[in-house]
Amino acid sequence: MTGQLRDSDKTQLEQWIGQGHKQFTLLYNATSGGCSSLKFHEKCDHQGATVTVVYNEVGSVFGGYTSASWAGLVNGCTRDDKAFLFQLKVLDKDTFRKFPVSNVEYSICSLANNGPIFGSNTGKDMNLFSGTITNSGRLFQLNGGFAFGNNYTMSGVSSWNDIHNGNLKIKELEVYSVAAKPPEETNQEWRKVPEWSEKLVKDLMQEVQSIKPRNGLIQDYRTVLIGPVGSGKSSFCNTVDSVFKGRITYRAVCGEGRHSVTKSYQPYAFKSTRDKGPHVRIFDTRGLELDFGIDTTEFTFLLDGHIPEKYQFQAEKPISVDDSAFVTKPQFSNKVHCVVFVLDVSTLSTLDPEMMAKIKSFRTLSIRKGIPQAVILTKIDLFDKAVALNLETVYSSSVIANTVQTVCDMFGFPKQHVFPVKNYGDELTMDDRVNFLALFALRQIMYLSVDHIENQSTDSTDCPNEEDGHDLEAASESI
Repeated sequence: MTGQLRDSDKTQLEQWIGQGHKQFTLLYNATSGGCSSLKFHEKCDHQGATVTVVYNEVGSVFGGYTSASWAGLVNGCTRDDKAFLFQLKVLDKDTFRKFPVSNVEYSICSLANNGPIFGSNTGKDMNLFSGTITNSGRLFQLNGGFAFGNNYTMSGVSSWNDIHNGNLKIKELEVYSVAAKPPEETNQEWRKVPEWSEKLVKDLMQEVQSIKPRNGLIQDYRTVLIGPVGSGKSSFCNTVDSVFKGRITYRAVCGEGRHSVTKSYQPYAFKSTRDKGPHVRIFDTRGLELDFGIDTTEFTFLLDGHIPEKYQFQAEKPISVDDSAFVTKPQFSNKVHCVVFVLDVSTLSTLDPEMMAKIKSFRTLSIRKGIPQAVILTKIDLFDKAVALNLETVYSSSVIANTVQTVCDMFGFPKQHVFPVKNYGDELTMDDRVNFLALFALRQIMYLSVDHIENQSTDSTDCPNEEDGHDLEAASESI
């Protein structure tokens, strides 16, 4: 059993607990073990430090940590000056708050007929349940009680409703043991890169600018960004542009919302202050949505060059062969040379299965056409607090390493095609570490395009001349 606790949550808990990296091992969960005090004490008593995590039906996540052991036969309170309550999410939005114990004599209470209790047996700050609770519609209705501020300092909230939203129907309750992580499991480099320096960034920029098409088929490599709404596609375009401009730029419109801010098939070419830039055009696209937006047919047209630059995507009506904007005979240079899927690491664990299926279908289409793919993982600084403090730890972060592996397992990408980045957002000044991650990803994406074009130029049956254009009938048959 692995549990639902995210790596980013574990990193946050590690910081609150202190004293280095921790190993979280799932001891008990309500959905498989049964929501009963008997099962809780059977699995969790005498296990040392534990963290209890509750997930309610409206997307709020909260719980408590104790360095003391649970012990049902004690039927009383245990002193623990390290105990604290916490919240991790409110209504599916990350909200990290720690509520330290204020009355250490009544940190936790072990009662044989109750689940975990934080507080005294008379003033239970967090008493989750007693006896046995049966699930109804895959939910458990907690039957305990929550006393506000009796034994814990609840700074930043005015009542328990600010934590669980007054909703005690839970999808899951988990208890993890918490132990020091063995030293050999931490700080191992999962991707070898040269030592970070200002010179490394300059050398990398020169290398990126030196990558050019050699066979005359195209002038620039064409890369398309695909990803869910809010994944950071437009921000990546701005980040790359900022790297070459040497200042923070905002060419691509960014924002948050339920629907995509990007509405068009927008190309971005990048030039430095010396009017030099990489031979690549990155195309931003409308964010993927479940009910409408880019579908497999429109994606196929996009790959084959039938969709013109700056085309305005119609949310509820994909482009068709009858559309006046449809390019009936695109040239080879209009085709996509690399597909880059952009994913927000902080939402991977909650990605809708239908969205996963859509991304997989796009990947399958790209493979069938021999078009290489890569993955950009954004918002790594929000996902791993240690990386946020020092971006240079990204390639030694076990949190990021595990996330990269998760993406590979979910979608079948090779690990060497997955690149974590941190986009520019609120910053007003440049950061060489941000620049390095963006340039490193861009270089590898461009080399994937180089290999693709080389394959096309050596295969006379698959690579038509510019003058021959593209056969619309053949394209339609491939959809």
